[in-house]
Amino acid sequence: MDVGPSVQETLALVYRLQTIDNELAQITGEIEASRAGLQEREEALSGLIARIDAERKDHQSLTREKKDKEEELRTNEHIISENKKKNKELRNSREIQAYMAEMEFRRDEVERLQDEILRLMETLETLDKTLENRTTEVDSLRQEIEAARAAQAERETEKKGEIDALESEKTSLMGTFPETLLSQYQRLKISHKNGLVVSRIQEGTCGACRMVLPPRTMTEVKKRQKIIPCLHCQRWLYLE
Repeated sequence: MDVGPSVQETLALVYRLQTIDNELAQITGEIEASRAGLQEREEALSGLIARIDAERKDHQSLTREKKDKEEELRTNEHIISENKKKNKELRNSREIQAYMAEMEFRRDEVERLQDEILRLMETLETLDKTLENRTTEVDSLRQEIEAARAAQAERETEKKGEIDALESEKTSLMGTFPETLLSQYQRLKISHKNGLVVSRIQEGTCGACRMVLPPRTMTEVKKRQKIIPCLHCQRWLYLE
């Protein structure tokens, strides 16, 4: 591929363009990764808040259930108390038998209700502790997110300066290339892994694919008359 007498200078510029593209990609990747990390924290906070809301609803439901059980317990205890007063008025075995059955049922109900109320109290106590811990966790996570947002904004402002400088240099460089060479560079950049188009020769090997270059290829590169691609990875070979 003939590019004129200054092939070495042209390759040096293309190599710099490639470096700029890689630096831009790295900076963009860092920003995106940081944003993704912040988003994960925000999603974790939203999930935690949703869990707290659900647990508070459970707490309200259990509290109402406990209140209903306590009311039912008071009703049964009142009935037992009233029945005891009527005990002296019983006249025959049938009334006494009915009284005994009623009292046994009411005592069983009282015992059952007391057990259920105790269970609800234990569950509510556990839920109270859980909600307290989750609230503390939410407060801590909110502080972390606010700090992360501030750091992210500062980081992006700093990186924007770097990006603008690199973009400006890239625009200047691209203006010095023939359109055909630039379009080929862009095409190769997409097709090659990591966007590497130009590869420096290092101790007789291609710096990108690490394959040993044939002597004839090395000779052609040293002539600096045209761009020589690596026979293995097809990247343009650049000899400093």
